[in-house]
Amino acid sequence: MYFLKRFKLIIMKKMAWAYISFLYSIVGIVTYFFFVSIAFGQIKVVDADTIIVNNEKIRLYGIDAPETKQYCYIEKEAWPCGKQATEYLKNLLKDISPPSLYCEISSKDRYGRSIGVCYIEDKNINSNLVESGWALAYQQYSKDYINVEKLASKKKIGIWQGEFIEPWNWRKGMRIKQVKKIGCQIKGNISSNGEKIYHLPNSKNYLKTKISTSKGERWFCSEKEAKANGWRKPKINK
Repeated sequence: MYFLKRFKLIIMKKMAWAYISFLYSIVGIVTYFFFVSIAFGQIKVVDADTIIVNNEKIRLYGIDAPETKQYCYIEKEAWPCGKQATEYLKNLLKDISPPSLYCEISSKDRYGRSIGVCYIEDKNINSNLVESGWALAYQQYSKDYINVEKLASKKKIGIWQGEFIEPWNWRKGMRIKQVKKIGCQIKGNISSNGEKIYHLPNSKNYLKTKISTSKGERWFCSEKEAKANGWRKPKINK
């Protein structure tokens, strides 16, 4: 009887250890896949100059890329340069996990985004985007990428293949398409009280002034032409 009880006890201990080992294996597998998912699934490209790494939104320092909805022009034909710039960055970061991506964060912007320079090993992503023609040196904030921008411009690659509006001006409402309609840049606007006022490209309200030809508004090629047709300068022209 004693040996039978001892035998049962040994069997129970072995079963307990087997169960514990099984639980450890399950926990190990789950933990492994948890960390793998964090490592490989936490880089997201918002647009060509903004990424998200482990839930931190990072605006790439010193560069400005075409907005996703922005179009550029080659021989007056529009092409989605903003989408292509975004796709370029996506391909650059394809199969890259956060441990392989290093970002030097310098500050936060007014939108709460981290501002930084990011690297894949020794490759400077910020510089690469400018050098490949998919972003411009944002000289308002940095002079770091002016030389590589000149190289891209000389090679006519990326957005330098044709004509484009600088992203910072595009966000303000400037469009090449508007200028291309007639080929003249002076805006002949009609105010709500019927006054005919023309706006030069350096006028204070030029960017926010929209032209509707159906309302009698039009484009002029010179101030002389605008005045001859009854339009006047804005009273305050800065």
